[in-house]
Amino acid sequence: MMYGMPWPGDYLIAPDGTVRDKLFLRSYEHRPSASEVVLRHFDSAGANSVEIKAGVLNATVSLSTARCFPGQELGLELDLRLEPGWHIYGKPLPANYQAVDLILESPLIGEQSLELPAPQPMLLPALGETLPVYGGGLKAHGKVGIKWSPPMPLPFLKGLGEKIEPGLYEIAGTLRFQACSDDVCEMPQSVKFVLPLTIEAGVPPAPKKSG
Repeated sequence: MMYGMPWPGDYLIAPDGTVRDKLFLRSYEHRPSASEVVLRHFDSAGANSVEIKAGVLNATVSLSTARCFPGQELGLELDLRLEPGWHIYGKPLPANYQAVDLILESPLIGEQSLELPAPQPMLLPALGETLPVYGGGLKAHGKVGIKWSPPMPLPFLKGLGEKIEPGLYEIAGTLRFQACSDDVCEMPQSVKFVLPLTIEAGVPPAPKKSG
């Protein structure tokens, strides 16, 4: 069925000609964005970001762009910093603790993922347990897939996806974590935030010229 269909993709090529990264999606409807590759390899300055301050924790949550088309895959980054002497929990974790987690919610989102670095096991004398933790902070990258939208309201395309109207939308997010020190273990926290995202109008097919 897909014979002859081109697969969209991006390469990141270094000045010496070596391929630093490549990104391909096995679907003609969904396409990687160049901004996703850039966010994975360069500073997030200029990205679509929100700053979070919650007690001993400071974090920056970034989407690789503030504008995209339906069907594009965007980069996601979590840059989290902790005050000295504090840590947060990673996974796997007993149910009575809160591991760090980042969730985005919007009808625009088809899929999302975030690859956290491996936490370090730490013996907590006050609890009598060894648990996975992040100390100092962490940086994690992931992806957000924006749902595909039919380029025009044709009956045979309706089953493949609902029409997404162009315009400004809000992506709601929640950052969950639990911060502890050698002396204090704070209650789990859930911090809400919002990221703007503008969906661009697709380019309509050019009208056929009459002979």
